[in-house]
Amino acid sequence: MKLQKMFPLVLMALFLWMGCATAAPSLTLKVAAGDPEDSEMGVVGKSFKKYIEEKTKGDVEIVCFYSGALGDESECLRNVQKGTLPLAIAGIANLVPFEKRLGLLTLPYLFSNLDEVVTGTNGAAAELLNTYATKSGFRILTWTYTDFRYISNSKRPITKMADMAGLKFRVPQSAVLIAAYKAFGGSPTPISWSETFTALQQGVVDGQCYGYIGFKANKFNEANQKYLTEVHYTYQLQPLVISERVFRKLKPELQKLVIEAGQYAQEEVLKYQIEQANAAKQELIAQGLQVSELEDEDAWKKAALEKVWPEMADFVGGKETINAYLKACGKPAWN
Repeated sequence: MKLQKMFPLVLMALFLWMGCATAAPSLTLKVAAGDPEDSEMGVVGKSFKKYIEEKTKGDVEIVCFYSGALGDESECLRNVQKGTLPLAIAGIANLVPFEKRLGLLTLPYLFSNLDEVVTGTNGAAAELLNTYATKSGFRILTWTYTDFRYISNSKRPITKMADMAGLKFRVPQSAVLIAAYKAFGGSPTPISWSETFTALQQGVVDGQCYGYIGFKANKFNEANQKYLTEVHYTYQLQPLVISERVFRKLKPELQKLVIEAGQYAQEEVLKYQIEQANAAKQELIAQGLQVSELEDEDAWKKAALEKVWPEMADFVGGKETINAYLKACGKPAWN
């Protein structure tokens, strides 16, 4: 009899234990990303997810959607600004229509090397950029390091500026990048990221610009991209942003955790970029990609500083905005 009386209690305890073990998260946050999972965006998404879910023991769930599954980057950013989508990872150029001062990051030859990029996305420089972003409804959690935007094309090797003539290049909807390509002698054509592969494959444009890891992840070698030139005119930064409306609704402890997770993801993607970019380069070369270096990069930099910067200064907030950022980076003012 005692066993018969105990059985229902044991059964109830078992059900309660199972319920606790499979309890649904109290909060689910979606993250949209334009690039595939096996890219730098994937490293950020997975790192952010791991940090949050481990620290909350699964009470907060992060669900990542890659390769534009939730729409193109501009559409996702609009939804983040409205608060209907919590988070997104997107190229910096796609944030510029929402906050023009972030466009200063697309100025050609702003950064000379990765060390300068890291300085420009941490500390006082990062805080300054975030003051711009939050006023427009975004909070930057992570700067995704995606290498310099090396130029690739289907026609010929590019080793000097004159080789750009007659070639059409896909660029994001960025006034600064459009001006840069014109200054370099190419023909820029704005095309959405989701349509880029098809445009290359069908010959609508001859080329595009991306780092080695992103080039490989997006399989651009299968879209007629036979030649790549290591030109250092702009470093591709892809911020992970959270909607400021969503962020303010989070409890203070979760706000702190989200910021920590963003910093953790930034550290992880930097390590990944340093470790994997050359491996991706060598794999692409083995598959037939022809890589060139410029013979006259000083001429490219001269064109950028003498033509593009003066033309685009007001577009990115004016000389005062540019110099405030340069000061935060420990660089001399632009005169």
